Amino acid sequence: MPRKGLVTAGFLALAASLCPAATDLVPQRVAEVSRQVEEVRGRRFERPVPATEIDPAEARRILRGKIVEALPASAEEYLRSLKVLGLIDESPGTLDRLVDFYASQVVAFYDPEPRRFFVVKGAENAVAGGVEMEGLAQGLIYSHELMHALQDETLRLDARTKALKDDGDRSFALQCLLEGEATFVMIKVALKDIPGADEKAEEELAPLLTAGGLEKANVPKDVPDYFVEQLFFPYAAGTSFVRAAYEKGGWAEVDRLWRNPPESSAEILHGRPYPSPATGLLPANAASLFPGGRLVYTDTLGEWTVKFLLERALPEDEAERASEGWRGDRVAFGVANGKMGYVWRVRFDDPDAAARFEAALRKTRSVKPTGSAETIKRETRDVVVTSP
Repeated sequence: MPRKGLVTAGFLALAASLCPAATDLVPQRVAEVSRQVEEVRGRRFERPVPATEIDPAEARRILRGKIVEALPASAEEYLRSLKVLGLIDESPGTLDRLVDFYASQVVAFYDPEPRRFFVVKGAENAVAGGVEMEGLAQGLIYSHELMHALQDETLRLDARTKALKDDGDRSFALQCLLEGEATFVMIKVALKDIPGADEKAEEELAPLLTAGGLEKANVPKDVPDYFVEQLFFPYAAGTSFVRAAYEKGGWAEVDRLWRNPPESSAEILHGRPYPSPATGLLPANAASLFPGGRLVYTDTLGEWTVKFLLERALPEDEAERASEGWRGDRVAFGVANGKMGYVWRVRFDDPDAAARFEAALRKTRSVKPTGSAETIKRETRDVVVTSP
C-alpha cells in the first residue's frame, strides 16, 4: 500500500496504543504545543495550523481517498502486482480491511492537502473505552503531527510525494525522514515536561515512543505482513536515522537532510554517505516491454522491499546478506490477455552480490512460489526477473 497512507495511519496507531486521545480540540492547546515544537526544533511556523474535529465516517473517507490517490495504479491492479511479485498472498478485500484497520486506530492526523490538523470525534472512546487522555500523551500526538505541519511549510509534502509516485523506494525513504524527525521531536517535547530528564532518559523513552513500542500482535491477522512491516519501519529506523544526523551536527545537520533527503531505503538501512541508486535500468519506453499488452506502472522497490521479499521464505540474516549491495532496481508491470506480468532488473555492487541475490531469490521461489511462470537470470552485476 502507498507509503504515504501507511505512515500516517502508523503513527496514529502508535499514539492510540500509548494512551487514548481527547478530542477536546482547544486552539490554545494547539498553539501551546506549536510553541513547544518551535522551541525544540529551532524553526518557527509561518502561520498557525488550522485544526478541525471530524466524525469517524469522514476520517475514514479521507483516509481511503489518500491511500487510493497515492497508488501508482488502480487499487485492484496495484494489489495484483504485489501478488504476482510475491510480496503478498491472494487476499480479496485487502484494501477495505486496511482502511478499516487504520480508521479504527485514527485519533488525530495532519493532512498536507488541505494543510489542516484533524482530530476524530469519539476516537478515544473506541480505542480505550472512554478513558480520556491528558497531558503527556496528548502532547505526543499533537507535537508529532504539528511537526509534520512544520515540515510541510518548507518541503511542500503533498507536491513532493506526488512527484515520487513512480519511485516507491525514494518515497519510502522520504517518509522515514519525516516520521523519524517527527518522532524525534515528539520525544524531545515530551522530555521537556519531565523534571531532570537527560540524554539517558531520551534513550530509555525512545523505544517506547517509536513503532517498536506497538505490539504487532494487535494488528489483525488478515492484514498482510507486507503492509504491517512497511508501516513500522519508518518510525523505528527513521528515528535512528534522524538521531544519527542530530548527534553528528545538531538541527543544522537535520536541515541538510531537508535540503537533500535520502534517496533510498538502503540509505536509511546503512546510513550516509551512500551511493545514489542506478538509473536507466529499463527502457525509457517501458510499454515496449509488453508488446500486444498494456503497461500498468513502473516503480523502484528498493533494498528494504528486496529484503522483505526474501524474508518471506528465508531466515532474516540470510535475506539481509542477499539484499545488501543493492545499488538500484526498476520494475515494470504490464497486462496482456487478462494476465499480469513484469520485468524487474536489480543492480548490485558487484557480480558476487548479484549472485547471492540470484541464489536467494531462486531458493525463495522454491519455498514460496508465486504461481506464475518466471525467468531469473544474472547479467554481471544485474539480476533480471521476468514473468510473462
